[in-house]
Amino acid sequence: MSPSVEAIIAEFGLTNWLEDFPWLTGHLGNPNSPIWFVGENPSLTGVENVHKRAARHSENLQWNSHDGDRLLREALTEAGLKEGQPQAPGGWKCYITNAIKEPDRVGMRNKKKGDSAYWKDQARRWLPLLQAEIDAGRPKVLVALGAQVEKILQYMRSVGLKAPPVRKINHYSYVMFRPEAGTHRGPRHSDRIREFKESVRKIAKEHAG
Repeated sequence: MSPSVEAIIAEFGLTNWLEDFPWLTGHLGNPNSPIWFVGENPSLTGVENVHKRAARHSENLQWNSHDGDRLLREALTEAGLKEGQPQAPGGWKCYITNAIKEPDRVGMRNKKKGDSAYWKDQARRWLPLLQAEIDAGRPKVLVALGAQVEKILQYMRSVGLKAPPVRKINHYSYVMFRPEAGTHRGPRHSDRIREFKESVRKIAKEHAG
């Protein structure tokens, strides 16, 4: 039997966020598509904010909270990996999932990640669920959204994850909210936005269909 989020929450004694946010499945889109985008984990602050604002609660609230999420959805739509309006439900020709399903505060998590044992423990905890997703969907490529996700996926592969090749692109939140390391280009820089969208288009051209 494939593992479930609920089973892993129970096994490891985690706070059950599904009681407050049942829509927070940690995945969205079409798992039968060849292109999967993999995030790190949900931002608890973002989850709380979008939950409060939403008139209706559905899984479409995921990756639909802030300007970074909007950039991702715009890029996917422009690349032909989503039909319809970027923020609307449905029309997915790709799949988005999280390597680690546990929501957390970004600042707190960044501090804890200084000890690699922390995120490696989480990676091993959630590996069986990601493996079950991959086995059911059989993607051709996993697109790591940022360097930390790439590290997590490569570590998972080193401890047994059977997965297709991993490609890294910048994280949409990095583009929209943080200055670029080593350059003078700040958050929301038009060239950075253009380059992010181009990286998604390139992956779509290489792997879609």
